[in-house]
Amino acid sequence: MIEHDPVDIVTIGGGMTASIIAALVLPSTDLRMVSIEQGAEQWTYPDFQHNHDTLKFQNRFAMMQDLEKVSWTWRPHEGVPALPMRQYGSFHPGSGLGGAMVHWTALTWRFNPTDFAYRTHHEERYGADRIPDEMTVQDWPLSYDELEPYYDALEWDMGVSGQAGNINGVRIDGGNPFEGPRQRGYPNPPLASMAFGELFRGAAERLDLHPFPTPAGILSRGWTDPFGNTRAACLYCGFCTRYGCEVGAKTSPITTWLPPALATERYEVRTRSHVLRIETDADGRATGVRYVNADGEEHFQPAEVVMSTAYTLENIRNLLLARSNAHPDGIGNDRGMVGRNYTYQLNQEPVQGLWEGRNFNFYMGNGCTVPQVHDFNSDNFDHSEVDFIGGGRLYPSAGQREPIGTVATLLEGFTDRQWGAEWKAAIAQHWDSVGGIGFEAESPAYEGNFCDLDPHYKDAYGQPLLRITFDWRENERNMYRFLTERGTEILRAMNPDRMTVTEELGGYRYDEYQSTHATGGVIMGTDPGNSVTNSYGQVWDTPNVFVTGAALFPQNAGYNPTGTVGALAYRTAEAIRDRYFDAPGELLT
Repeated sequence: MIEHDPVDIVTIGGGMTASIIAALVLPSTDLRMVSIEQGAEQWTYPDFQHNHDTLKFQNRFAMMQDLEKVSWTWRPHEGVPALPMRQYGSFHPGSGLGGAMVHWTALTWRFNPTDFAYRTHHEERYGADRIPDEMTVQDWPLSYDELEPYYDALEWDMGVSGQAGNINGVRIDGGNPFEGPRQRGYPNPPLASMAFGELFRGAAERLDLHPFPTPAGILSRGWTDPFGNTRAACLYCGFCTRYGCEVGAKTSPITTWLPPALATERYEVRTRSHVLRIETDADGRATGVRYVNADGEEHFQPAEVVMSTAYTLENIRNLLLARSNAHPDGIGNDRGMVGRNYTYQLNQEPVQGLWEGRNFNFYMGNGCTVPQVHDFNSDNFDHSEVDFIGGGRLYPSAGQREPIGTVATLLEGFTDRQWGAEWKAAIAQHWDSVGGIGFEAESPAYEGNFCDLDPHYKDAYGQPLLRITFDWRENERNMYRFLTERGTEILRAMNPDRMTVTEELGGYRYDEYQSTHATGGVIMGTDPGNSVTNSYGQVWDTPNVFVTGAALFPQNAGYNPTGTVGALAYRTAEAIRDRYFDAPGELLT
């Protein structure tokens, strides 16, 4: 085994949060940092320019993790076998320097203030009996107000495009009327809205709802960020989700945090390398990471701080695999909390319409170029008369309609068959005339939804795969019915010629993509009895190990997680830079 010189920080993964840590910690210190990244070298703009290759990126997942090497298994509940994901379905985690943020859609949300006091808020407003016994939701260990400065810093470093709805408690017309107060507006104006989005907006306003532009990590105009990176504005090319941006308008580590981090010459990324485990000494303190490179050579990188900065599922597995005499069940798992409060997201499109002879130009834009309705998200509406807690955002499905992959499923519910000459003719006639309304809703935590190591299946390196035990509950089925009814009302107001509605939520489908928003499993909390880490992602039983990302969420809200993941990483980076190395190994407060 090859042992390297010690560094101050080693990260497992070279994606968004690792690059944030490097960019915020290294320039003003003399610390050294190494990231071990399983994917290939950094994608660059020449890789994306004029390379609208749907087959490569959308259908063959060129920018995603290799499932032949590492995958996950799933079962709906205990007592039934779990089977591995052998081809892409429910999740699309990234691979390569920059991670999934290189190919993300770029919705950049803040969670609502009540999302951070979830259990307390619902019990005080509706009574403790509204929370089912199996539901293990809990408050976050920090408030919206505590995280707001880090949301603000993230948004301005990214150059987020949007319309504020609440500046220092003053409501701003045109923005999200339900958002928490922010100290200033967005750095750039909203992206242009698509034709189908404007049809949605008009219908929502006629129903006395409050549509507003989507906040996007995509530039609506040319921008020079606080790091000095200069980038171009969006072209509305339509090749966004699953693709890198050909002009750098979409924020990613490549555009924003990696340049200042690499410029220090004290940040090294070792690509095509897979971490096997976090190593610990006899006292249980982490000493570094053991990994294998593309040539099959084993290496050991010693470090003062070990950070698991990978995708949610791998962050959970990294802690469970770190077993030793001091940690027989894995790091952070001395009380059996690792893998608990695993949540996902109820992301559905149950309502579709057909507008005969109308073209919406769905090949332009993406999920950020449409308005949103948050009247039924979070606890923005009174839940006294409904049979669930939680909510979700409603939005029109518009943009990025590609010739391979997406067009073939457009006419479900509008044709008798999904093949043959008549079906092909219908696609040719209607491919730009079918649109729907989707929603992205909460996923509460339950005792019976969790992750552990699979006893049967192993990865290419001989280590157990992570096993996911997860399914929807009655709360989510009732939430689905409610949100589907609200979406149906909006779609009817959009006056389609024909429409179709899926009225009931089926079981969770591991083989169908819904979102990459897996959360929980390494949750943060107020003490070791209710969590794996403190509010900085610092593991209670191994304080020189930190975890970043959505694995820290006690439950998932009705928003994309990236903005909150980034804000938490900013807060952790500040604490490591300014305080941790004054007393290494001590818990931050």
